[in-house]
Amino acid sequence: MRPFLLLAGFFLFNLSVPLHLSGQTPKSLSAASPLELQISGPRLIHRGQTLKFNVTLTNRSDKPVAFRFPFEFDDETRFAWRITDTGGRLLPPPVYTGPPIFVCPVTGPVTDSAITVLQPGEKMEYPNAGDPSDQFAFPGKGFYRVTLTYVLVPTSYIEVARFRPPDKKPGRYTPQQKIEMLKAQPRFEAVSNVWQFYLAD
Repeated sequence: MRPFLLLAGFFLFNLSVPLHLSGQTPKSLSAASPLELQISGPRLIHRGQTLKFNVTLTNRSDKPVAFRFPFEFDDETRFAWRITDTGGRLLPPPVYTGPPIFVCPVTGPVTDSAITVLQPGEKMEYPNAGDPSDQFAFPGKGFYRVTLTYVLVPTSYIEVARFRPPDKKPGRYTPQQKIEMLKAQPRFEAVSNVWQFYLAD
């Protein structure tokens, strides 16, 4: 009996050890988000309506934060909408019955012009987060809750932009400074507030 009890105790101990103490690092492990993400939009919607949400990012840390927005097909750095019912159940994706859609994933390298640096306390509006209702099918009228997550994944391949508009004024940082700041930024996820709305029909 003793060997069995020792073996059982060993397995129970291993199950109770946190991943970072057992030598395993979760892939989704992120630093605390230096950015605060806030959304606001309509409170009453109708089926088929285009939903326009205001998206605001604020640097809540005590130092400048460099980040970038998604710009290419299947980019790991991304915005991700989530809509649930009042029970917390994620809505299913819509069923598409039209002709096949072909996507041409022609992309280029990330350039310094795609990098934004926010000073402590500084905020900015992001107008291109899209319509969250495009990704979900509503089962019927009622209350729903929407959140938005921004994920920044470290980017190593960044180039200085070859073309710049002639009337663009120099920024606070040089292109190379922005590139180095982004390369040094660890992965993080910023999750927005919960916005509730009612689908009338």
